[in-house]
Amino acid sequence: MRSFLALFLLSNLLFGNAVGTNTKTLFPDDAFNPEVLRIDERRFLGNFVPNVELLLEDGRRTRLYELFADKPVILLLSYYTCEGTCPVRIDNLKKLIETTPLKERDFKVLVLSFDERDDLQKLKKFKESREPFTEHWVFGILPKEEAKKLTESVGFKFFFSERDKTFVHPNVYVFLSPEGRITRYLYGVKPSERDIRIALAESTQNKITLSSFVDLAYLVCYTYDPSRSRYVVNPTLLFGGIGFSALGLVLVSAFLINKLARKEV
Repeated sequence: MRSFLALFLLSNLLFGNAVGTNTKTLFPDDAFNPEVLRIDERRFLGNFVPNVELLLEDGRRTRLYELFADKPVILLLSYYTCEGTCPVRIDNLKKLIETTPLKERDFKVLVLSFDERDDLQKLKKFKESREPFTEHWVFGILPKEEAKKLTESVGFKFFFSERDKTFVHPNVYVFLSPEGRITRYLYGVKPSERDIRIALAESTQNKITLSSFVDLAYLVCYTYDPSRSRYVVNPTLLFGGIGFSALGLVLVSAFLINKLARKEV
């Protein structure tokens, strides 16, 4: 974990540590290549995730789609014994929801463990150490085969390091539409309220409500920059605005010059 933690920091916290698959053949000569875990978004955006079975914290078994309740979903694939970035991702999103207008938004956050060794006791211990959670949050455990189906459907790769006794995986928030379609990936452990809000708006573009007009403005004004994994001001809008401003300045200047010329006459 010590050596991997240093590598994660150098990788701008894109990837995280976590506890399943041998990495000796993937990382020869003890060299970790972050590109191995990178998600090829072009392959997965727009796809539907499978309706996998999972175990909820109350011991009830259910299907993934039953938890959507016609709402967009932020999916966090994690595990409950992680001492690295999994709890950091969850804590930062939890704080963001509690302290910003996101608290009033209608969406779900699904924290699902891909570690076959996790059980309800570990789940409850993890959650109790961080309570209370808002009604947005749902915690569960994926059986081994179901975890394989879901992680592969979103391009989420994770590997077990025998040396460090920890998982290595991407730090990513996966956004799903109410129908189960993958709409956006946001990487890192500390997302901004604006990025979360826009990503949720992208997931529900077909549903326009009074409260979503501001979101529509965000969608027009901002565009996703995959190189930085965040939303930036739409360059077309930016340059268009500069052009209109310049045109307005020219027209005003011409009007004033013409007015002064007439006075002199």
